Amino acid sequence: MTDSPADALRLQAREWGESLLAGPKWSPVADRVTLLLVDPPAGIEDVPVPATAGLWLTIDVPTARSLPNEYRTALTSDQPLHERHRATATTPAVTLTLLTDDGLHRLLEGVSRASIEARWQARHAEMLNDRLRRQDQFALRAGMFPAEAPERIVRTLWLELVAAARGLDIVVSAPAQALGALGEASAAVCRIACVLDGGAYPPAAYLRAASRDSRIGRRLAAWLDDFIPAASGDEAAGRRVLGSRDQAVEEVRAVLAEQYRDRPWLRTPEAFSFRAPR
Repeated sequence: MTDSPADALRLQAREWGESLLAGPKWSPVADRVTLLLVDPPAGIEDVPVPATAGLWLTIDVPTARSLPNEYRTALTSDQPLHERHRATATTPAVTLTLLTDDGLHRLLEGVSRASIEARWQARHAEMLNDRLRRQDQFALRAGMFPAEAPERIVRTLWLELVAAARGLDIVVSAPAQALGALGEASAAVCRIACVLDGGAYPPAAYLRAASRDSRIGRRLAAWLDDFIPAASGDEAAGRRVLGSRDQAVEEVRAVLAEQYRDRPWLRTPEAFSFRAPR
């Protein structure tokens, strides 16, 4: 049995991470550092393989004071850093995000898109170095939401889905111009599916893979499978997408109604979307 391309990239990323922590900049504080491999994510079947591996490095502020200036100034001021490392003959291309432990905790407490994606990534990360066992704390924080947050998240995604679905009217007559609506509709469905099943959703590259085995993902698999040929000008696929649009939206509504049946944003989303912000 051979490793998948994603497994091969993870192996290379692990070796890169080990080399990083053994180097002169980080070896003095390696026992105080948490290093997580977040891209490609773990635990997802048929995950697409990115061109670049992604790692997060976190450190406490007192320890950050002993780092070289290029890291110390930013991290002791609680400012995240982002590095891009090019591929070599023996190492993959890598992005390294550096932030404080407290900074990651605050990110994981939020409900913005960046925070929700970070929550998902924290749950699907592979620990490369974590002698202080911080990953357990990060995973716990990633699963905690303010009481009103889940409804606010799915409400926003539902309204995005309804708006994007309206834009599918042109998928047969002008498929190239329907790319935006196709992408937004697909992303909204997959994000709703992931949030309902797991409380968070991944970055865009992994939405379809992460949602495929979800309740909504299984229900709407055939519809979503037609999006790519429809966008490429396949008229039959475009007609199927358009013909099944209302049914697909109702499928999502039916699942959401199990929790939010009486909400005006679910019953009359077109009218709700015209409400002035409060």
